[in-house]
Amino acid sequence: MGRKRSAENANLPKGMIFNKKGNTYYLRASGQKDIRLGKTLSEAFRNYYAYASINFECQTMHDLIDRYLKEISPTKAESTHKSNISASKHLIKRFGHMNPRVLRARHAYQYLDLRNREGAPVRGNREFALLSTIMSHAVRWGVIDDTPFHGIIRNPEQPRDRLVTDDELAVFVKYCPRWLQLYVALKLATGLRQTDMLKLSSKDWDDEKGLKVQASKTGSRLQFEAVDHLSFIISELKQINGYRTTRKHRTPLLHWYFFASSANARKEQALTPDGFRTAWNKAMRAAIESGDLQPEQRFQDRDLRAKTASECETITQAFELLGHSSVATTKRVYRRGYSQVTPVTPKSPDDKKKQSIEK
Repeated sequence: MGRKRSAENANLPKGMIFNKKGNTYYLRASGQKDIRLGKTLSEAFRNYYAYASINFECQTMHDLIDRYLKEISPTKAESTHKSNISASKHLIKRFGHMNPRVLRARHAYQYLDLRNREGAPVRGNREFALLSTIMSHAVRWGVIDDTPFHGIIRNPEQPRDRLVTDDELAVFVKYCPRWLQLYVALKLATGLRQTDMLKLSSKDWDDEKGLKVQASKTGSRLQFEAVDHLSFIISELKQINGYRTTRKHRTPLLHWYFFASSANARKEQALTPDGFRTAWNKAMRAAIESGDLQPEQRFQDRDLRAKTASECETITQAFELLGHSSVATTKRVYRRGYSQVTPVTPKSPDDKKKQSIEK
């Protein structure tokens, strides 16, 4: 019988250990030197699934989750992959020891209720969604014959309804660097997700045809017309990131990102989500500390996408602009505030007489 794992390693995947002295995670495998995985748990998990030898026989849920994170999750968007890694830690803790063939609907409900009691009902829904997806792949891999999660009722969720006002936005942008002001302007014009915004580059823009974008989440292909407002925003971004500047020369770049990493002096790398988050939080904190924006008026980058949708004249326009796969999503999540409608006017007696004659 193997030695019992220490408390700090009890909930870690097979082979991963935490060195308290060095405050670092390692991958331990027989016959070779420990592989350094990183100092943070999220970094360690990312590297673990790149190095670890996964047991594809899937005798336990731990094996099954490992296979999904090794084969399927890396093919998703980077943000989705990170989210899967985070959610998998909770799933491994609760289900890792179980045989996939004995998993039933009652286990899903017990998990959702547990996460609700722990104060994370919505997070529990996302973790269950990952578990359900993994079980669907288990059917494809021949591990089980049918997924046990049919018609599961998840924890209730209240869609975010924060609608940013023009005054609040005007205050915030005063504390933003110029590139972030242009990001906000482009976001309000297009309603693009942050993931797609940070990937935009000169190859996506044509002075005559406009801006071409393929949404990373839905695969929708959008082409925004080259209207004057959009052209102005992109020309300003080009002045910031479209040139390599030296002491004597300012050379135009053949390929440049709309939002480039400031850490790269040559501006040939896109700004990372972490880098964007740092800049956004810094500007928001400055706006609040100044007193111009109250703490309860704080808003998030994703609220700007909802603001764009809410200011569209029709739900159809919002649906097409945001590139959703379903109008129901646009209605439920992104149409905030009040919809403009025209009341019904009673018909006059003359209108009724005219209608009778026409019949």
